[in-house]
Amino acid sequence: MILEARDVIGDGRYLQEVRISTFLPSPDLPEGIRYSLCLVDLESGEVVLLYDVHRGKSHHRYVRDTQTAYRFVDEDTLLDDFFRDVALILEGIL
Repeated sequence: MILEARDVIGDGRYLQEVRISTFLPSPDLPEGIRYSLCLVDLESGEVVLLYDVHRGKSHHRYVRDTQTAYRFVDEDTLLDDFFRDVALILEGIL
């Protein structure tokens, strides 16, 4: 499975990018998924939100400059969590 989407949201202020690909599990990525879901402020160029996983680094989430571990459950939960955070950012809560 490959999912890719790019949208400008928030009255043109933010670029939202979603990229998810699945493949056979490996020792580096045992869940068999690679993803990058991000929200970029087009005015400042700042990556405001990023959910990411890649070789050498486990599942993690950035909100502005703060990185935390992310507990990956499945693709649907990942998307729900990301879009919830996007909504909170658009509302000025996060």
